[in-house]
Amino acid sequence: MRIAAFTGGHSFDRAAFADFLDSLPGEVTWHEHPNADLSPDDLAAFDVSLHYDMPGTLPTPSDPPATLRAAVAAAPETGHGYVVLHHAIASWAQWDGWAEFVGGRYLYQPGVVRGVDCPDSGYRHAVEQQISVLDTSHPVVSGLPATFDLIDETYLCEVFEDDVTPLLQTDAEMTDAVHWSTALAMAGRRDEREGWHHRPGSQLVGWTKTNGRSRLVYLQPGDKAPTLSDPTYRRLVAGALEWAARKR
Repeated sequence: MRIAAFTGGHSFDRAAFADFLDSLPGEVTWHEHPNADLSPDDLAAFDVSLHYDMPGTLPTPSDPPATLRAAVAAAPETGHGYVVLHHAIASWAQWDGWAEFVGGRYLYQPGVVRGVDCPDSGYRHAVEQQISVLDTSHPVVSGLPATFDLIDETYLCEVFEDDVTPLLQTDAEMTDAVHWSTALAMAGRRDEREGWHHRPGSQLVGWTKTNGRSRLVYLQPGDKAPTLSDPTYRRLVAGALEWAARKR
């Protein structure tokens, strides 16, 4: 399996991520922004893309390159697979196309999502949580236990539940009482929520989505080294890659 891995635009533990990539079942080519601009023809050399990047958002939003727009637009026909991890859901803050492709939207500032005014999204670090597999027959989770424990960041963000196939859910509290405002953090008031209100969020932390012939898996966990090194998480990502690449 030929995997194109993408990072950049968000800080991360490089050593832990490199070790994580070494555990995956395939040949990995690591691309990092700003040198990660692959066209549909470039992606044709790979079976699946693994996104752990968050470009086009910080320090100020920017538009995606034409090559990425073309790759996403072509995916329903080419069948190229995608696995999107953790903060990569927050990529390209100004581009609705990425959110629609992935199945959810993380807002750094209040904005309009599908015609509805929404507050900025929330985050909470190091949450002890139990993850439950919602469809134990799905090939992505083959061989995984029905439940497993992680300590990982949770997101209070927009999830397009009607457009995705549920795969995993968390038992963590998904309310604004325990999450922090991203907009306040951006304003230098990290880990604050005064004046910020967000409706209860989705319990989904993993889903699949098909875009024409293209298969996609989103997995919200993946914040730091303990998760990236967790054997169950590694089996989960391996299964996601193989399914998205049509290897299982």
